[in-house]
Amino acid sequence: MPPRTSETEAIAIVAASPLLDVEWYAAQAGRAFGSRAEAAEHWVRHRPEGATPHPLFEPAWLYPRGRWAKHAPDPLSFWLADPEERQRSPHPLVDPDVTGPLEDWLRTDDAARLLERMAQPQERDAPAQVSVVVEVEDLARAVSWARHLARKPDVCAQLVTDDRTATRILAAVVADLPTVRVVADPEPAAVVVDVRPEVRPPRWAWLPPLLAALEDDAVAVAQPLLLAPDFTIGAGPLAGLPVDDAVRAAHVPLAAPWPGAHALRTGRRGEVRLVPESRLVLAGESRSVVVTTGSDDGLWRAAGFEAPGRPLRVRDGLADGHRSLRWSIDIAAPAAPRGQRWGDWHFARSLAAALERRGQWVAIDHPETRARRTRELDDVTLVLRGLERVEPPAHTATLLWVISHPELVTPGELATYDAAFAASATWAARHGIEPLPQCTDTTRFHPDVDGWAPARGPRALFVGNSRGELRSSVAAAQRTGLDLTVIGQGWPDDVPVAADHVANDELGALYASAGIVLNDHWEDMRAEGFVSNRVLDVLATGGRLLSDDVAGLADVLGDAAAAVRVWRTDEEFRALTTGDPDEHWPDAAARRRTAERVVAEHSFDARAATLLDRALALVDSRP
Repeated sequence: MPPRTSETEAIAIVAASPLLDVEWYAAQAGRAFGSRAEAAEHWVRHRPEGATPHPLFEPAWLYPRGRWAKHAPDPLSFWLADPEERQRSPHPLVDPDVTGPLEDWLRTDDAARLLERMAQPQERDAPAQVSVVVEVEDLARAVSWARHLARKPDVCAQLVTDDRTATRILAAVVADLPTVRVVADPEPAAVVVDVRPEVRPPRWAWLPPLLAALEDDAVAVAQPLLLAPDFTIGAGPLAGLPVDDAVRAAHVPLAAPWPGAHALRTGRRGEVRLVPESRLVLAGESRSVVVTTGSDDGLWRAAGFEAPGRPLRVRDGLADGHRSLRWSIDIAAPAAPRGQRWGDWHFARSLAAALERRGQWVAIDHPETRARRTRELDDVTLVLRGLERVEPPAHTATLLWVISHPELVTPGELATYDAAFAASATWAARHGIEPLPQCTDTTRFHPDVDGWAPARGPRALFVGNSRGELRSSVAAAQRTGLDLTVIGQGWPDDVPVAADHVANDELGALYASAGIVLNDHWEDMRAEGFVSNRVLDVLATGGRLLSDDVAGLADVLGDAAAAVRVWRTDEEFRALTTGDPDEHWPDAAARRRTAERVVAEHSFDARAATLLDRALALVDSRP
């Protein structure tokens, strides 16, 4: 940081800058100036509180805590004198990465159009039936809400503030957003969504389930489940716990609404309903929690606690002779909605459901939630090894399941866990740990899915992401001229992609209906015998699977491996993909027998039984 700028230096810097708009500043100062120097001197020495030197320079936006005051007599000279400061946006409508040097950009037609738009904001739309009212304390957060709500055409957004500076800044931001307005007092609407200033705009769908809850005539108020920055529950009695605990309590009356935000249908009285706005809503699982007067005992019990901080040990209606333990399944996928596109998210969800069917309490942890304080309540930590090593917590029984990227796992890492498993028999034997193959979700992949194997799907199908390189089976299809349907993301331009993804609930039917389903492995997985779960998914539906030559296939499948066709050369690939698939694969009856065997031996329920037995033994042996 350079030495403090003197008043004389500051006046010269400000006078020379086009960011001193003399006419704009004179209107705020309530007087005329004979020269730029006179206006600059008045700005530096006598500016009124809240004044700005230019419509696109807002000190309250740049320096809400007044950091400039330690280094200069005014905020504009401070910003102008420091090259690093000049990289920061002086107004929410200005992005220096786009405009380049602001003084040069101000001379462009784009700048002129922006200033004209700010001076003549368009007319506001008529208030909508639904109004989202956001109290303004933090300008940056209010700007985020304005832009977030502007994308919802059937909603009127009202930013509530009586602060003159905040009103000026926000009015400029919403000048071309006809559904957003800045007001001192909210206007009435049929449905009002009231948002406290500390709440950030969610990054996923939240308003539709909130409004859907109000369709019930008995419901007067609906409320989203707010998440903390670490993606744990952000408010209410369950604050700090994983979202899964709130989802379990979706049917339980609560003592009172949780703070933060709520939707009110005006003029009605009735129950209060909480609608979780968690990642599960994005997955199409809109759930609600009814909030009435009463105690929180039912809430804690539904979430898995006998009392706050005391986990339940027997789960009502689900215990099958096992004690109920609290599990954390730790995965590499991010907690934000984009993490739901990751394979390990779906894998963890299916495994959690299988464990819960055995009476366990399970939460999914992500890199963001790994440090949550409530992890001390867990009994078991199961890490599904991703790209990064995870240090196991000391207070729980710890399990590691290596299902991918074996080249990243060291003997030292394996030794830090109470028990370790690998989805390859040969790799597990070499490292002295237990083999535990991958598995399939038999609630989605089974031989009766969608009537089973109607011949109406694509002739040849590959479902998977490229990750920046051409997968071996897709490359073989290109070399041999196979008409291949590809579904996935990240593929090169020369690969025609039918869709970027397919819903997990639809994938089984797609596999069953395809003529041939292609599968391959990353080279390290193939060489080390880590048979992918796609092999089991396809076989469980009775589909015809064509795979690369992965080591250990017979170790996992046994006799069922005969249902898989393997290619090693382009000639083998071409031969297996030419003509009627029934010439190369077992008939429908044989494929069904294979599917039934895979369902019986390689389900998530089977793997959950193995993991639970080991976890119970470890918990019982801990001091």
